[in-house]
Amino acid sequence: MSAQNSHRVLLVGAGGVGRKRAAAIAAHDGTRLVAVCDVEESSARGLAGDYGVAALTDWSAAVRDVEADLVIVSTTHDALSAVTVAALAAGRHVLCEKPLGRSRDEVAASVAASAAAGTVLRAGYNHRFHPAIRGLQAAAAAGDLGPLISIRGRYGHGGRPGYDREWRADPAISGGGELLDQGAHLLDLSLWLLGDFASVVAHTQTAYWDMPVEDNAFALLRTAGGQVASLHVSWTQWKNLFSLEVFGTDGYAIAAGLGGSYGPERLTIGHRRPEGGAPVERSQVFDGQDTSWDLEWDAFVQAVDGTASAGADGAAGLATMEWIRRGYASSAAAGAPVSVEDKPWENNK
Repeated sequence: MSAQNSHRVLLVGAGGVGRKRAAAIAAHDGTRLVAVCDVEESSARGLAGDYGVAALTDWSAAVRDVEADLVIVSTTHDALSAVTVAALAAGRHVLCEKPLGRSRDEVAASVAASAAAGTVLRAGYNHRFHPAIRGLQAAAAAGDLGPLISIRGRYGHGGRPGYDREWRADPAISGGGELLDQGAHLLDLSLWLLGDFASVVAHTQTAYWDMPVEDNAFALLRTAGGQVASLHVSWTQWKNLFSLEVFGTDGYAIAAGLGGSYGPERLTIGHRRPEGGAPVERSQVFDGQDTSWDLEWDAFVQAVDGTASAGADGAAGLATMEWIRRGYASSAAAGAPVSVEDKPWENNK
């Protein structure tokens, strides 16, 4: 891409993720932010002022009238699909943050709108672009681990005071709890590594936070070939944790940490010895700045320009939401979750 700023970008949603997206736009020599829209005028003005662009509050008018060919949607979950569908219908290419909506139907509407308009839809699953995870996927795809057997993924944090009163705790806005939040990332990565699943058994739990959505989710997913992904996501992981382990017949790869409070990223690849004993391991630590947002933005622009690139497209986002839906259905079929009043551990707070 030349330095002519050939792509003009509208950013809808000026929260923390929106700020990261704005920085990635500015770092790319082929894109230029032209307007920021947020229903909270102070948020729109604050971020727009940092880049000297227009601040707007009406997203429906913005996606229709702003002269931009690219739109980033980084709103709360309740607006993701509506903004995305409108932007796609207006002929814009869209990068929409995960999970693309509150339900499978909302995500499917965005995918259908992309197909109808002939425009690019990408899902914002930036974890695919973290260096340790990229290294893990490359090792698996190259056959370095042998045929894959299983995945074990763990992801969580402990929230913060008042977390149960934030928008993620309101199902009308969020669509669900931790399975839909951090669980979406682990499911996206598992589908990327193993392909589609055939079945899921899941349990959700509201263990600590006083909220109508789950703060923990556990899932066992199985492919038609028998490969298994064991996933646990938690808002009661009091020390932040990210760990993704992939096992094959010849070895394993482990991606741990995401930088910041999750600790430095580390990729460990091990190979079993045919004669047994301790495996041969090699590790690499990535302790620099998080470049996943920049790399995902680069990949989105490449897709818009007609070049094949890494990243999650709308179909991948829909597949992830389908397995989230099935996970919730499995948990519901297993019985009602433990209520706040029934928690025997409450007295131990």
